[in-house]
Order: sequence, then structure tokens, then C-alpha cells
Amino acid sequence: MFKGTKQVSLVHKFSLRITSILAILVAVLIISNVYSFNVVETNMVNNSKYTMGIHINNIQNSLNSVSKDLDEVFENNIDDVVLYPQKDESGKYFDALRLKNMIISKVSNNENIDALFILEPSEDIFLMQFGKNILSKEKPTLSDYFKSEKFTRNTVFGREWSSMQINGISYEVKSFKVSDILIGAMVKADTLMNNVRKTANFQNHYVLTEKNGKLLSVSDPFLFDMNSLPDYLNTSFKLDDKYFIISEDIPEIGGISNIIERKSVFSGLDIIQWMIISLGVISIVIVPLVLISLSRQIIKPVFELVKATKEIEKGNWDYHLPPHKESFEFARLFHSFTSMTREIKLLKISSYEEKLERNKAELRYLQMQIKPHFFLNAITTISSLTYQNKSDEIRQLINYLSEYLRYTFKGVLVNVTIKEEIDHVKNYIHMQEIKFPNHIFHMIDIEQNLEQHMLPQFLIQTFIENTFKHALVYGDILSIFIKVEIYSNQEEDFILITIEDNGEGFPTEIIEEVNAVDTNFNDTGRKIGISNIKKTLSLLYKRDGLLKLSNNEPSGAKVAILLPYQSFVDQAEEG
Repeated sequence: MFKGTKQVSLVHKFSLRITSILAILVAVLIISNVYSFNVVETNMVNNSKYTMGIHINNIQNSLNSVSKDLDEVFENNIDDVVLYPQKDESGKYFDALRLKNMIISKVSNNENIDALFILEPSEDIFLMQFGKNILSKEKPTLSDYFKSEKFTRNTVFGREWSSMQINGISYEVKSFKVSDILIGAMVKADTLMNNVRKTANFQNHYVLTEKNGKLLSVSDPFLFDMNSLPDYLNTSFKLDDKYFIISEDIPEIGGISNIIERKSVFSGLDIIQWMIISLGVISIVIVPLVLISLSRQIIKPVFELVKATKEIEKGNWDYHLPPHKESFEFARLFHSFTSMTREIKLLKISSYEEKLERNKAELRYLQMQIKPHFFLNAITTISSLTYQNKSDEIRQLINYLSEYLRYTFKGVLVNVTIKEEIDHVKNYIHMQEIKFPNHIFHMIDIEQNLEQHMLPQFLIQTFIENTFKHALVYGDILSIFIKVEIYSNQEEDFILITIEDNGEGFPTEIIEEVNAVDTNFNDTGRKIGISNIKKTLSLLYKRDGLLKLSNNEPSGAKVAILLPYQSFVDQAEEG
């Protein structure tokens, strides 16, 4: 038994599967951990870019407001400044006073402006107003710088902002030059970072840079070590792998970078890593304990079942399994196994009895096939036709008879297709039409796709022969109707075969006996064919009630045969 097949221990199978599940679990935990890190990092980058977008918008708004005021000063006063050298001392005084008051007003009304200045070196004019963000100690240095030749030589004049450092402090300057006249505005880099500082903390820093990456300002130099930063900053720079750096461009001046401590981003995920390691260690310890428990609660009862099946294979149908108390499921299984062996024993006895009954049915079919009177009648009909010089009818009858005999001797209890059975019925009717011309009318209707389904041989033929035997009256036309169709009730589908004639119908006692559930009715005489059909259906399909007899109004017999449709589907799949 099982020769040629490699058998594997059940314990080995359990160990392999549990280890596989454990490996999958650990892999899932590791993958989920890596995925969590990636998700956290991605969310951190997205949040940082969103926050920096807000800061960039604020910085641009600040620069735009300064540019707007500078443009107004330039456009509204350029003519007066150009004509300034041509005026007398009194006119120069009042123009200078008006210009001074005007830039004071602009600086006072715009907190983003750190300084506005008007410079004309040839006339020794220098008007400059500082904002509140400029310290007193810075003002002299700034005034001297803007009056110096170094400023006029190194500054790019126009609508672009330019960066400059004065005494280590970064400023953004924008100025216009007409002839020798300079009109400009200045914003301290630290002023642009005022709003940025509100979102900064000791783990989250912001750095303002020029377009070339040179540092301009830090959100809080006291919380962040400026010495840890290089002179030039870019997006690929990392500080000892302790920080994330996310950078965005500011077209007007350069860019802004967000420096975030890595430990602040992944705080809490370290706990998850330790949990994964702990789960792995616990799983390694638990697996052997689980295998021991499985061996006692599952493997041992399974081996007892294997032993019981071997005893049953030897023919020891009285073998009983020992009671199992540790598992409710195995207790039920042992009980079911004992019940099953008892039922199998009874079924084997029943199978022997059914086989004997089947043999009886085969003998009855043999009796149905051996019908000397039919052959004698056929020979008599041929002889009669010879006296009438009906050679064509004789040839037809002989052909029909040969087909009839070929089908009849096909075998015992053979399943045939519905088409084959119907063709045999038609062949039989044609023989009767030759014998009784102009006395027979028949109609056969088969639902589409049912012709190739199987049914027992002679199932329809038996009732057609009974019709000719009991319903044909010389001088009257015998009508026969056969219909094959699908019939469905609420539970399942059937193939319904209906056979009707216009004869006198069935006697009441035959209808009652055949339609009764009990199949063991008297099967002698004229009822032997119907009795055999009913028993055959019961044996083949393991159910009763598949054959029903009735009478039509006002006259005629009706036979209804139900064949379970699922049986035909199973036969087709097996075929």
C-alpha cells in the first residue's frame, strides 16, 4: 500500500508549516517596520515642504511689499531728485526735508523695511532711515558703508535683490540708479526669518541661503550650533547622519532649508523595533512547546485513527476506538468513526441485497426482450403483405424489424441516449403503421439540448408497446404524444418525459399501485413491464416517486417519468 509514494511524518509537516508561518510573520513584521520608516520619512518631507511653502510665501510677500514702497519712492520723487542740483539753497533744504519725511513715513508704515536711502554723492546728499529691526550699534556702520565707494562699485542696480554681508550680518539690498542718484531699500536677512522662527525649535531648524548656497541667516543660532554648518549648504548635505535637510528655492534671494533631527522624526519607532525582536525570541521559544502540545493532543489521536483504519481494512468491523477525553473534537470524531464503521457494515449488507435485486431486474428485462409473439406477428404481417403484392411495405417492414432487433439485443440494463430511445420508438411505430395503415397518429417533441442525455434502455418503448397492446382499436385512429422537457421545482431540476394516448386509459387499481411509494406490488401479468420500469428507476436513482400514471379527460392514458437532471450532468462530467 502507498508503494512508490514518499511518506512524511505528521510531526515534520506540522513543524515545517509552523516554522513557515513564523518566518512569514517575522518577514511581515520586518517589512511593515521598514514601510513604517519610509512612510514616516515621506510624511515628514511632505510636511516640511508644506511648511516651507508657507514661509517662502511670507518672505516673498515681505520682499514684494518693500519693493512696492521702493518703487513708489522712486517714481514719485525721481524728478525732484534729478532737478535737485539746479535749485537754490532754500529749495534744496525743503526738498531734502520732504524726502526725509517721506522715507520716514514709508519705514514707519512697513515693518518689513529695515532701511530706505537716497544718495547723491556729487551734492553730498545722503538720506537714510532705519527700521526698528536695526540695532543702534549697526546704524553707523551701515551709513558709512552705503556712503562708501565700495557700495556703489559692488552693487548691482535694478529690480533684482542682491545679498551682502556687513560686519558678519547678511542683508538684502535693492536699489535704482539714475545718473549719480541712488534710491534703494534694505532688508536684514534676520528680519525675513521672523515668521520662520515661530515654527522652529531645538529639533527643527531653518536656514536662509543665497542662490549659491552661502548662509544668510539661521532661525535660532543659540539653539543650533552654527559651527556645525558648512559655509555653503545644499540638499545633499548631511550632518553626521543626525539630521534631515529639505531645501526649497526662493527665486528672489536663494533658498530656505529645513534641518530636522532624525531622532525626533523616528521617536517611538525604536519601541516597535524592540517589540519585533521580542516577538521573534518569544516565537522561537513557543514553537517547540506548541509542537509538544500538538503531538499529545493531535498526533497521538491521529495515530489511533490510523490504527483503527488498518483494523477495518483487515475486515475487523467490530474494532472500537478507545475513548478520548482531552479533546471534545476528537471525542466526536472517534464517536463518528465508530458510527461510520457500523453504517458501512450495514451498507455492505444492503449492497449485497441490492445487487441481488438488480440481478432480478436484469432477468425481468430479459423476459421483456424475449417476445416470441411479436416476432410471430411480424412474420405473419410480412406473409400477409406478400399476398397483397406490397413489396415496398415488405422491404420497409424488414428494415424496421432489423433495426428493432439490433436495438433489442444491444445488452442488459444498457443506458442509451434519449435520441436513440426515441429513434427506436419511431421505428416500432412505423412497423405498426405498416400493419395498421391509416390507424396511427403520433407526435414527438424533444426540448433542445436534451437528445444526448442518457436514460435506461426501453424506458419509453415499454409504455409505447402497452399503448398499442391496450389502446389500439381497429377502425379508430390511435393518437400518441411524446414530450421530453426540463421540469423544475423548488429543490432541483428534472427531465420530464410525458407519454399520452387517446385510449381507454389505465385501470384505477394499476394507477394506485404504481403511484404508491411501496415498490413491492404484484408484478405479474399485464403489469410486469411497468413494475420493472419502476423498480429500475428506484435502483438507478436511489429514490421513489419518479413514475406517475394518470388518465386524461375525457379519455386516454398519461405517463409521467421524472429523471433527476443532476445525474445526467454527473454522467457527462465523468464521460
